[in-house]
Amino acid sequence: MPRDDGPRTGGSGQGRGQAGFGADRGSRTRSGAVKSAGKRKPASRDPRAVADAQRAGRAAFLDRFDVSRETEERLDRYVTLLTEWQRRINLIAPATLGAVWERHIADSLQLEQLLPPFQRCADLGSGGGLPGLIIAIERPDAHIDLVESNGKKAAFLRAVMRELGLSGAVHAERIEAVGPVLSSADVVTARALASLSELLAMVEPHAKPEAKCFFAKGETHGEEIEAASALWRFEMVKHDSMLKDGSVVLELGAIERR
Repeated sequence: MPRDDGPRTGGSGQGRGQAGFGADRGSRTRSGAVKSAGKRKPASRDPRAVADAQRAGRAAFLDRFDVSRETEERLDRYVTLLTEWQRRINLIAPATLGAVWERHIADSLQLEQLLPPFQRCADLGSGGGLPGLIIAIERPDAHIDLVESNGKKAAFLRAVMRELGLSGAVHAERIEAVGPVLSSADVVTARALASLSELLAMVEPHAKPEAKCFFAKGETHGEEIEAASALWRFEMVKHDSMLKDGSVVLELGAIERR
């Protein structure tokens, strides 16, 4: 069975995120969580409704997170590009486009704040760049490898990285084909990609022994951990989500097949 050091939620157990999502990096919550900015309009594809919802979400996000001016500007440009490209390709669930700030960006920032110092990060199944592009925005001195097999989504990722001047590379390949990328990574991240067992099978053949994995998981994470434990040995820390009850970020290391 994996070693479970127990959930880390605030206080001394949260590591870098002791004050909200990591006050030591200038991105923190003032209330300890992201709250809704009042009643939202129903999800809609109407550009005006989406824009209204995004403005409200942005205001709530910035009211609760102390980010640098540069980060704020880059996040604004990211949201603009995401919204433009979403009209042509499905980067995120259409119904969540209006809630991109409080749902997607905040969730990605939460994961980023748990990461230790690193030089290279491999983000698997990057899709719309969540969390990979948010990590790249917050860690401008690090190299972020975004792995996305869908060519259109990979083109979006390249466009954002180029326009924002982010450090890293986009790999338009299947995860199984990017062994060298994984073997050079200090940390590996994934969000809404695959089951824990599947993620471990992707990472373990290539990752260096000291690498750490950070996987965002939902309410079924307990079942996924149990299933993975039958096939794998690993060290694990559960970080409770500050955004949604029952969700977690799993921090994993020392991964070995049984």
